[in-house]
Amino acid sequence: MKCSWGSHKKPNLFTLLFLYFLIVLIVPLGLFSAYYAIAGNTNQERYLMRQAMNMTTGDANIVAQTLESYRHKAYQLSTNPLVVEILKADSLALESSQNRELYELLFTVMHGDIYLASANLVSNSGKVRVSTHVFPEVYDLRYHGNDWDVASIINQNSQVSPTASLISIQGHRIAENGRQVVASILRRVYDQEGTNLGYLVVDIYAEALSAQVNNDQVLNDVLLVDTKSFYATSLVHPEQFGSFDRFPALNTLDGDYTPRSLHSENSIIAVSAIGGTGLHLVGSLRSTPFFQSMENWFSVFITTMFIGLLLALGLSYLFSRSIARPIKSLAKRMREVEQGKLESREVSSSISEFSQLEHSFNVMIKQIISLLDLTREEQAKLSEAERKALESQMNPHFLFNTLNTVKALARLHGEKDIYTITVKLGKLLRSSVDNREREATLEQSMALIESYLTIQKLRFADKLTTSLYLDPSCKNTKTPKLIIQPLVENAIIHGLEPKVGSWHLSVRVERKGERIFITVSDNGVGFPPGSLPENVDELANSPHVGVYNVYRRLFLKYGRELNFSLKSREGEGTWATISFPDEEAVKEEKK
Repeated sequence: MKCSWGSHKKPNLFTLLFLYFLIVLIVPLGLFSAYYAIAGNTNQERYLMRQAMNMTTGDANIVAQTLESYRHKAYQLSTNPLVVEILKADSLALESSQNRELYELLFTVMHGDIYLASANLVSNSGKVRVSTHVFPEVYDLRYHGNDWDVASIINQNSQVSPTASLISIQGHRIAENGRQVVASILRRVYDQEGTNLGYLVVDIYAEALSAQVNNDQVLNDVLLVDTKSFYATSLVHPEQFGSFDRFPALNTLDGDYTPRSLHSENSIIAVSAIGGTGLHLVGSLRSTPFFQSMENWFSVFITTMFIGLLLALGLSYLFSRSIARPIKSLAKRMREVEQGKLESREVSSSISEFSQLEHSFNVMIKQIISLLDLTREEQAKLSEAERKALESQMNPHFLFNTLNTVKALARLHGEKDIYTITVKLGKLLRSSVDNREREATLEQSMALIESYLTIQKLRFADKLTTSLYLDPSCKNTKTPKLIIQPLVENAIIHGLEPKVGSWHLSVRVERKGERIFITVSDNGVGFPPGSLPENVDELANSPHVGVYNVYRRLFLKYGRELNFSLKSREGEGTWATISFPDEEAVKEEKK
């Protein structure tokens, strides 16, 4: 059934372009918005909870490392022999060498942390009171009943373990130097007999911890929490501290301080334990702004959808105009070619691809016209060739009959040379005109060379000497016919005939490994330097067509496995060497 142009109504270019633009611009936005409408809030919540947990855990590790470093400093000082000696004596003269040594020790151990923490040393009687800063009155053990005893880590923990450091955040206060103390580390000092001599307290200022946490400033607050005393202090806002009821974020935990993150009404809360201590870190993140941004995104999406729709309409109109015209023109010309009107017309287009398409179409039409003319010419030549082939069909038989007649007469009259030439020439002609086989064995090729050289020896007598060698293992190797004879003929005509003196021609066929080598050499006049081409393909347009014909036929059979070289020295001779793989030997080896 023949289908004509326009037999089915199809969408025009504008409709297709508009559809494609809608798919490219609108569909991804639609899928993206649908995804966020369905799973956006949930994914956003999960992301915020994971982010808050990661940040809180990271800050908890930093706080643990910081507290551990100060605990190590407290251990160094409390176990130092000089400190033990001074507290045991329970006296320290201001201008004494011991006093200077003690202060050097304190500042050496606290080196680098003078503005972040203070070390305080006090004896049980309160007579020895030493500090890297102003000694805090709250640690003066001579006054146990004062109001500030409530904030004293010593009074709160009088039964501290003799071997462990105690960390407390309940002593939050403003130190004598104006800095806020957010945590304190307490150690008892003992002599070798195990007698308690006094206390060492390291007060940690807010800057030591607040500068280490919430570096990205994403969390709204980071709380240092003591779950045993229900006491907390903010590391982001150090002025905020006290019992849990002052921190609404802690109420959402319901007394469960296992490491986790949860979403309260307006915040994300994350809890992480501070390793090596009984403290926890609680990070809070306000979630309201993030979810409000999601709601704002939908209004932006609606606006983008509307703009995308207008953009799709405009681009579809412009593109369809610029594309449809050259396509319609080309389609019209194709219909004319289909009807047999082979005319080429150059049509210019502002779009390079269409211009190239028009040019290619014109080139195609010209090639079709040229091919049609060539086909007609070939048909005429073929008819003429068939006529001439029929006319010359009897010529080879006539030639052989004539040679047989000459041979019989030569034998009758005793003309041996003529008889020999006739026999050898008959063999040469029979091999040349026999088209039943395209290939011949090397033994057959060498026999043909022998016949040819017999004729030449009768012609040149003793002036020409030859040597022929055929490796017995190469006898049955098949090659294209007449690959050696043209080389031998060239050697005699171009190499030996112009030379004065004796001539020698050598033909060797031998096997080397899995390759067969054919070498034709003469001691003729040779070729001047530079007259032989480096590439045998260059002989195609030279007088040595026979050599090039041999090369091409061998190349078609052996391809890149063929090696064909011509070498010559002027006045010394020429060497033609052919080598190719023995296909039969390769097959046998594979078996």
